[in-house]
Amino acid sequence: MRALATIGLIDGWRDEPYPVMPEWGDAPLLQMERAAVPHFGIRAWGVHMNGYVRREDGLHMWVATRARDKPTYPGMLDNTVAGGQPIGITPRDNLIKECGEEAGIPESLAAQAKPVGVISYCHETLDGAKPDQMFCYDLEMPADFTPVNTDGEIDEFELWPIDRVAVRVRDSFDFKFNCNLAIIDFLIRHGYLTPENEPDYVDIVLGLRRPD
Repeated sequence: MRALATIGLIDGWRDEPYPVMPEWGDAPLLQMERAAVPHFGIRAWGVHMNGYVRREDGLHMWVATRARDKPTYPGMLDNTVAGGQPIGITPRDNLIKECGEEAGIPESLAAQAKPVGVISYCHETLDGAKPDQMFCYDLEMPADFTPVNTDGEIDEFELWPIDRVAVRVRDSFDFKFNCNLAIIDFLIRHGYLTPENEPDYVDIVLGLRRPD
């Protein structure tokens, strides 16, 4: 992998090993540098969390803007907290770590995040195919708490009414592609998208969990 990176075939080396395994829960066959995984069509996992606040006028969601100098998807909108799943750590512990690094969320609050399911997708990029799966979490956050980035990967956080979030997801490509999926899943589970108000409801629901 390092030889391929040296000649420019693998960009963005991170020194972050990912497990290589057919399915989640299998014993890893080996570990591979994160930046190399898409080149081989190997499944990767990640954690995505939507932080939200209940107000008298309805749900609001914390939306992150990725740093403009970030090498991947700079300046795009993102979930409140998200990160890849490296080898040797559980998704829950990984989420708690990412909460502290990306949003300054203390462990006592991050530990209250609820696991709400898995989203699967295959995304083709110039680097290769990404047949990935995301562990999704919801975290209801105190009204007086404001996320603050600590690792330089997020430029800002904004608290948006859920209607504004839904419209931006529907009408633009401003969110990083897989963050859209985590938000759509949130909208379904919280009753914002329903069979009555969305003609493509069945296709959307089934499409979030595609078989191999």
